[in-house]
Order: sequence, then structure tokens, then C-alpha cells
Amino acid sequence: MSVFTNNIKLSDVQVTSMEPIYTNQSWTGVIHTRSTGIQYYTIQFTMQFEKKYLQEYNAFIAQYSQGRPFNLSLGFYGNYLGTQTKSIQATAARAKGSYQIPVASGYTVEVGTLIQFSNHKKIYRVISNANNVLSVFPNLRQNVVIGEIIKYKGIEGQFMLNPDNDYSLTVGNAMSIQLKATEYLQ
Repeated sequence: MSVFTNNIKLSDVQVTSMEPIYTNQSWTGVIHTRSTGIQYYTIQFTMQFEKKYLQEYNAFIAQYSQGRPFNLSLGFYGNYLGTQTKSIQATAARAKGSYQIPVASGYTVEVGTLIQFSNHKKIYRVISNANNVLSVFPNLRQNVVIGEIIKYKGIEGQFMLNPDNDYSLTVGNAMSIQLKATEYLQ
């Protein structure tokens, strides 16, 4: 559940996947690409509200500006647009570090779909769905157990406000402020 009521509107949401990648071209012309670190998401958004809701903004900043994580919907970016309508579960346990999760026949989602697991909030992207196995990027950050629900609709990330945010706020009848946050990786 997101931390805002309908009194505060979020707009200009920009979601970025930070994927540290190293690329090198050998003397034969072959290009080698390797991931050199952990993938995570950053989000930038504008909060807009009327002055009568300033207290809600102040409460949010007081609670979350010191590094406490908060949940935030990815909005349209986290909506599922594919054809799957059934609940998806892992059919075998997988240890953190794995990237292939077996699922029941006919229970897959399309490549490019964002997913989460019920035991942690990390956002993953499906990179393959062949032979009843979902391959995800990045590799699992936590263990996945047999029967664990794989969420693919209404993805909601867990984020921390960036320490370099400028909390300057021009007070008026209608106020807005732009903030940046980084996915919380526990």
C-alpha cells in the first residue's frame, strides 16, 4: 500500500533501471558484455498538493527522509498488460542467486513483465519464459519457497528517499516538490 492519500497527487513519475554493465570488444571484434554489480530501480516523482494538506507532506518527510523505506506503486509502469489471468506460484524452491523459477504449465507471463515474490519486495524482470520456467533479472536476492506466489499485477516497490533531495518548498495555495528515491534492497 502506498504511503499517500488522495490528497497528494504524484506526477511526472520516471522509473529507471540501474544496471551496471561492462562491455569490451576483443581484438577479433567479439563484444563481451558482463553485469558488474547489482541491478536496482530509481524513481523520480513530483508531489503536488494544496496548502491545507501540508501536514501530510510534512509527516511523509519526517518519517522517510532519514532512510526509512516506504512502499510506492510504480503506477502504469507496474501494471500488467499481458494475457495471464491466473495466480502463479513457484513449483520448486530456489536459493538466492538463482535466476530460473519453475512454474506450472500454462502459468507464465510474457518476457519483459515485472514481477515480485510474496516473501520480499525486490522487483524483477522476466527475461525468458521457456519450458515452464521463468528466468528473471537480476538473480534472486532472497530464497523462493515451493508454492510462493509470484506477483505480476500492480507492482509496488519499496524505496528510500535519496540523501541529495532538496526539500525546499515554496509555500502557496498549490505546492509541488520533486523527489528522488532508490529501491530498498534488504
